[in-house]
Amino acid sequence: MSTTICGARVFDGERSLGVATVVVDGDVITAVEPGAREPAAGEVDARGATLLPGLVDGHVHLRGAGNLGQDLRHGVTTVLDMFSAPPQFTAMLRRRAASRDDEADLRSSGLMAGAVDGWPAVMLPPDPGGWRMPGLSGPDDAERFVADRVREGSDYLKVFVENSADVTRSTLSPETVTAVCAAARSHGLTTVAHAPTRWAFATARDAGVDVLTHLPLDGPLDGPLGEGLAGLTVVPTMTMMAALTDAASQQALLGDPRLTARLPTDVVDGLRAGDRGGLPTSSASGAAYEHAADNLRRLLAAGATVVAGTDANDVPGRSAAVMHGVSLHLELELLAGCGMSPTDVLAAVTSRAADAFALHDRGRIAAGRRADLLLVDGDPTADVTDTRSLRTVWRAGVAHDLSHPAHAVRPDEVGPVRAGH
Repeated sequence: MSTTICGARVFDGERSLGVATVVVDGDVITAVEPGAREPAAGEVDARGATLLPGLVDGHVHLRGAGNLGQDLRHGVTTVLDMFSAPPQFTAMLRRRAASRDDEADLRSSGLMAGAVDGWPAVMLPPDPGGWRMPGLSGPDDAERFVADRVREGSDYLKVFVENSADVTRSTLSPETVTAVCAAARSHGLTTVAHAPTRWAFATARDAGVDVLTHLPLDGPLDGPLGEGLAGLTVVPTMTMMAALTDAASQQALLGDPRLTARLPTDVVDGLRAGDRGGLPTSSASGAAYEHAADNLRRLLAAGATVVAGTDANDVPGRSAAVMHGVSLHLELELLAGCGMSPTDVLAAVTSRAADAFALHDRGRIAAGRRADLLLVDGDPTADVTDTRSLRTVWRAGVAHDLSHPAHAVRPDEVGPVRAGH
């Protein structure tokens, strides 16, 4: 099936191309034709709107299949899961995402590297089947752990990095983090580190982690910590940083009807009542959002690569402080508030996210790329909050009309499986 999208301003993932026509054949972009013209019969009249690559959320956690549908309803065509369990659950969601066109596509780290019976294992509820989260007791366990994740199909490797003095259960030693990174590198896997404190940030960086996610809430990246920032890739998850330091952070979402329009009514009611899905605010001494914002500004000034991600982790159909799909639009506003230009923010949620995780078929509007596209009213290259004015999303060339949202959408509502899949 061929689709021609005519007359939109086009942001190609890196820069604005001006008004152009984009032609899609099946699930691939076949042409980008610059210049304005009248739409022909059967073509999509996108005049006055902006066409972007489909959005990529660079940090989520999956709690059910409904997460992926909610992502797509907010223009997010790809999500990068940073820890889900058990492996059978992740495998089921992978199969589902590969066979549907009405949910976001999925990449996953699978299980996260952590200490035996420590973090992150303690975050999981007991498994009725007796499955236990595998952990590492020291550097000698690194190769086995990584090889097991490769067999399970992990697309990259997530590592939990925390100072044992800051948490209540055992954590990986710096030597073990370094060994995990070396083992992952030998298997061709990118490494991603949970690093929300200055100690964790420094430990992960020194261990050779490829991508650092979260930013220190406990103080500035100054002195020796501020050296060598230019070559880093970070997923700041500013939405989660705000949620961890402000018990009323969900008010930012409730303040814009474009953000609540595609959430079930009971979820919106829960958010208004203060339901944050059980997420507490940080009890760490000195933890402040402004530390994370200052650290992002330091990273930007040094020339670090920033990828947009939220740390969304809501149970489908329930309220949470950071929710799939909708929170990514809040993330973009927070990135802009730390000094990123609108075009830099849009690159962070499209091409830079794709590049950081080797998704070479998407993240840009160009001939030969996957037809993951988002059409929005307004011009987000001037005002990044215009990404919230959703009109149409194409997932692998299949269009979904987002212009008439309804609160009645069930969290598990899905459409037909595409023929041939």
